[in-house]
Amino acid sequence: MRLSTVLNVRKLRIRNRIFTLGVIITGMLSLAFAVVTFYGQNAGNFLMSVDQASRLRGIGLTTEEDSSVTESRLMSDPIKEARDITYTWLKLDEIDATDGNFVDVDHEYVAFTFYLKNSGSETVDISYYIRLTEIYNNLDLGIRVLVIQDGEQSMYMKEDIVAPGTEPPYYPEAMPTAQFFLTERMVMRNTVTNLKPGDYVKFSVVVWLEGYDPDTTNDILGGMIKMEMNFTIDDDQS
Repeated sequence: MRLSTVLNVRKLRIRNRIFTLGVIITGMLSLAFAVVTFYGQNAGNFLMSVDQASRLRGIGLTTEEDSSVTESRLMSDPIKEARDITYTWLKLDEIDATDGNFVDVDHEYVAFTFYLKNSGSETVDISYYIRLTEIYNNLDLGIRVLVIQDGEQSMYMKEDIVAPGTEPPYYPEAMPTAQFFLTERMVMRNTVTNLKPGDYVKFSVVVWLEGYDPDTTNDILGGMIKMEMNFTIDDDQS
């Protein structure tokens, strides 16, 4: 079979599976994909937070680049239903240009842009992580987490399990090479260094079900995953 034929079949497949995305509040930044009715009216919230100690030292979040007012938490609009999609379908330029929640009229996925600001009086390093807190129906096997920090993209995924003697999964060349989750539960860790008083870092976080991933199948329908993202001053590196 020709490669073009294989790709056409694959594209048809990823357009015909429907998943429901929601985001659940857990007290930190939380992303969750779930059957919305299972969580009722609160399903779909996307929450980001700075811990209390860092907040007291002037670290905060905002969806307005020029705003001098920051908050300890931000929340996106809920996402009720989404098909599995692929990286090249993401409208990254529009996401970057849209502060706060981005709504794609063609596809549904989590996309939120915000700013981490230092309104304090000291230069600090900020550590942050994204961690899975709950997993149902192996939904973590098919998701992608894209973190864009000041324009630099980093994509994360669970490592594909390839049986001996079989071909590895096909991913388009246009898709960035993903970094594997650090552990079964820890997606990633990173540090913002030397964040000076008055400075800020721009973040966009995008989460979707990757249709080219061989683990994105009907078997994970009804699955759910919850994740949290936390920012805290790293005094060990300051």
